[in-house]
Amino acid sequence: MSVVSGGDAPPKVAFFNDPKVRSIAVQSALVLVVAYFAWSIFNNTVANLREANIASGFGFLESTAGFDLSFTLIPYSESSTYGRAVVVGILNTMLVAVCGIILATILGFLAGVMRLSKNWLVSKVAEVYIEVMRNVPLLIQIFIWYKVVLAALPHPRNAISLGDTFFLSNRGITIPKFIWGDGAWLIGVAFLAAIGAIWLLRRWAHARQEATGEQFPVFLSSLGLLIGLPLVAYFLAGMPLEFEIPEQGNFNLRGGVGLVPEFAALFFALSTYTAAFIGEIVRAGILAVNKGQTEALSLIHISEPTRPRR
Repeated sequence: MSVVSGGDAPPKVAFFNDPKVRSIAVQSALVLVVAYFAWSIFNNTVANLREANIASGFGFLESTAGFDLSFTLIPYSESSTYGRAVVVGILNTMLVAVCGIILATILGFLAGVMRLSKNWLVSKVAEVYIEVMRNVPLLIQIFIWYKVVLAALPHPRNAISLGDTFFLSNRGITIPKFIWGDGAWLIGVAFLAAIGAIWLLRRWAHARQEATGEQFPVFLSSLGLLIGLPLVAYFLAGMPLEFEIPEQGNFNLRGGVGLVPEFAALFFALSTYTAAFIGEIVRAGILAVNKGQTEALSLIHISEPTRPRR
C-alpha cells in the first residue's frame, strides 16, 4: 500500500540566497555605512572647531548679546543675553503669526465668497487679487509693503487716524496698549474655560442631532460663551483691564504701542499672501458640495418642516 503525502514541502533555499536574509543584510550594511559617515563628519567638525578656537554648544546663550532690537514684547537691552534675544524673537514670531492668521482668515473667506459671486465685477476683482497674490513671491511682497506702501505714509504728526484709536504713519502702526491690573489672570482662565465649554457643547449638540434630528444653535451659543465668560470674569475681578489710547501730538504720537514698519510690512504681506490661498480653499470647498445638497440645505433654512405631535 502506498502512502500519499498531504503536499510537497517547499524546496530548501541556501542561507545566502534567501531574499529576506539578503534584504536584512543589505539594509543593515547601509545603516552602518550611513552611521560611519555621520560619525566621521561629526568628529571632523569638532576637530576643525577646536583648531579654530570656536566654541560649540549652547553656552553662548548666557553671553551678552551686545545689540539692540527695535521691537520687543518683554524688557530687553544691549546688556541682555543671547538667550533672551531668542525668546524675544520667538514671541515676535508668535505675535505676527496669531495676528496674521486672524486677518488672513477674514480676507480669505471674503475673497473665496466674492470669487463665486454672480456679479462680474466682484468676481473678477477677487480673481485678480487671488491670482496676483499667489504668483508674486512673498519676499517681493514684503519689500513692496516696506519700501513702497509704508514708506509713502505721512509723518507721525500727520498720521492717518482710524477712529482716533489706530494711527498709520511711516513709523509703523500705533495701537492701544493693554494695561493689566491685579486679578486680570481671571480673564485668561475664563477664556480657556469658554473654549473647553464650546468643545463640550459641540459634542453634545452633535450627539443630540444624531439622536433626535434637531439642530442646536452651536455658533451663537459658542459666540456667547467666548464673549460672555471673559466679560463676566472682567467685572467680577473689578475691571482690572485698561487701555492706553494713543494721542497725536505736535511732533509725534504719545501713548499706545508702536508696531515698527518691519513688523507691519511682515504682518500685511503674510496676511494678504496667505489669504489668497485660503480664498481658493473656500471656493473649492463650496463648489465641492453637491448641487442637490445645497438646494436641500436652502429649503431647510427657508421652511422648517412641521413635526407631528406626540
